[in-house]
Parts: sequence; structure tokens; C-alpha cells
Amino acid sequence: MNITRNDVDNDFMQLKGLMKVGNDSTPSYFSTYDNIYLFTNDRLKDIFEPLDVTQGILTVTGSGDQALMAILKGAKNVKMFDINKLAKYFALFKFSAVSCLSYDEFIKLYKINKPFSNYVAGGFLTNVDTYLYEKVCSNLENTVALFFELLFDVMINATICEKFNLINVKHYPKLSGYLTRKNYEKLQENMKKLTSVDFVDCNIFDLNKNLGDEKYSAMVFSNISSYFSKCELEKFLKLLKQLELKLTCRGLIQAGYGVKKRNNNDFNIGKRGLDTRFVDANKSCFFEKQSHGMTITYYKPNKRK
Repeated sequence: MNITRNDVDNDFMQLKGLMKVGNDSTPSYFSTYDNIYLFTNDRLKDIFEPLDVTQGILTVTGSGDQALMAILKGAKNVKMFDINKLAKYFALFKFSAVSCLSYDEFIKLYKINKPFSNYVAGGFLTNVDTYLYEKVCSNLENTVALFFELLFDVMINATICEKFNLINVKHYPKLSGYLTRKNYEKLQENMKKLTSVDFVDCNIFDLNKNLGDEKYSAMVFSNISSYFSKCELEKFLKLLKQLELKLTCRGLIQAGYGVKKRNNNDFNIGKRGLDTRFVDANKSCFFEKQSHGMTITYYKPNKRK
């Protein structure tokens, strides 16, 4: 994806509007302009355990951590998608940070070891380390660097409420899987071997028509399916069957993540993972594994059912 100056101008105007009013006027999940997760909420080491990413990965952009974990595990071709047009900027910033900062500098910039840093409005954009921030920006494409130069100026005068509207504080850096010195340095080496990194701004249900003829050995959809209604789950299964054609012969799709809990009421929306009853009703399509009280659901390609 080529990010133009017009893209930056429009996206930044939308960002400023988001900071002023939040996303209360938009649907309760997944908006074209929404707040940012600086780090994942998912236990990525466990999610990636059965996945082979060496022949390419398609993953939700989110915080960028899913893509970084894939690169740590050897992915050289990475495609990310997200309905939130702001996500790609922050992922690119993090990619740049990993590329040009030492482990200690990264920890310092993102305030990883600072007490209660996860709950500080604005995250690393509050009381920012200007030297490290500028170092990362100098390693970005000009248009993306401009976005963060504009953001720096806005965040200096932003209220706490405005910062909370932009940065989601519910994130857990240690779950990312790469934030040990050994893994971080391996990630830096692997990033030098990347052959392609691309982004698509789209809803997951429009994903198939935004892909070309490329194939992937893994797809990672985090907890997106946790938010689907019963009707949307049926659409999701149809999508998975379409995306199966984009998998290599041993490829897998991570389709759900969350707390496994039966509920006799309506389908669980939010934090419940891929709905248990939906998985049970389509047993031939899925398998599950447990991870520290969470259930990770994978879609099985038809050729392996």
C-alpha cells in the first residue's frame, strides 16, 4: 500500500475528530477510524504454536504484534488487513522502532517496564522520549513520518480524555512473544530478510475480494469473531471456506480466541471467543486448543477434514 499525502491529511483529520468525541457515535466494534491498541491482548506464543508462517502470513493488523510474531517465527511475506485505517500507521511505527532501536531503547520508548504503563492515557505518546521518537520517525517513509510529526504536536496539548479516545489502554506487552532481549534481537535479524510487507484497509468480510492470487501458509484473525452475531458467524464460515483456496497445502487459519463459555441466552458478543455452539454445530470445520484459560479456535481446510 502506498500512503499518499492526501491519505495522511484525511486520516489525520479523522484522528483529531476521534480524539474529540471518541467512537460513541459509531458501532460498538470495528470502525473505519477507531482507537489504537499499542500491544496485543492475545497470548501470541500459544496462537502461533501450530502455525507454519514460512510461506507467508495474512493477519489482522491490530497492534502489529501478530505480524511481528510471524516475522520472529520466520515469515518473509506479510500481508495485514484492518478496517481501522489508523492501525497501519502505528504498526509501521512499531516496525520502524524494532528496526532501528536497541532492545533497551524500545523498552524505554514504549514504557514497557514502567509501573502501570498499560493504564497511562496515550501510552508512549505521553511524556514521549523525543530523541527516540525522532529516531524512529527518521526511519519511516516521508508520508508516515509526517503523520507522526503531526501527532506529536497534537498530543502535547491533548487532554487526558482525548488521549484515552485515541489509545486503548487495555494491552499487555508481555503477551506479544518478542519482548525478551533474545527474541527481540532475533526479530531484528529476521526483519532484514523480509521480502514483502503490505496492508489492506478493509472489513474482514471484504477480505477475499481484496486479495490477489498469492497463497499463505497461515492466517491469523485474533478475536475478531468474538464480536459476530449469529448471522455474521454464518457469513464468517462462508468466508473461511473461500479463504481456504488461498492456503498452501498444510496451511491453517486461526479463527477465534477468547474465553470458552456456554450461554443459554443469545450469542456471546465481545470477549467470549468463537461461540461454542457455533463451533459444536460445525465440528468438522474447527479444532480447538486451550491457553491459560482461553480457547484458541482453528479452521481446518476441507482437504484435511
